Amino acid sequence: MTLRTLALLLLLCGFSSAAAAADFSLQPRLCLHHAHQACVLKLNVRWQQDNKACLYKKADPTPLLCANSISQQLQLELTAHTNFELRNSATGELLAERQVKVLQVDLNASDQLLKRSRNSWGNP
Repeated sequence: MTLRTLALLLLLCGFSSAAAAADFSLQPRLCLHHAHQACVLKLNVRWQQDNKACLYKKADPTPLLCANSISQQLQLELTAHTNFELRNSATGELLAERQVKVLQVDLNASDQLLKRSRNSWGNP
């Protein structure tokens, strides 16, 4: 009976940490930009945790924001896909991770594709 209770307790602890990590969102998760221009993104950040948590760019040791709960907008300049981590500020434990993808849009590519397809219309 004691083993069953311990197993149930461990299972519930796992669900509570997963539920806490699930209350974290970044919007939008995609940044489109033109060639030779930076991807400037207004990122809406929201989380609610029992303990103080900090938001990091994965490769950067300096936190962007720290709080128990937050709903804020950050303006960032991104050059590539970027992973963001939400970490417990006291223990450094990873609570959640989200990725913002950066895609380059080439407006001339569609014109070139259209010209190629038009050239083939006259050739059977």
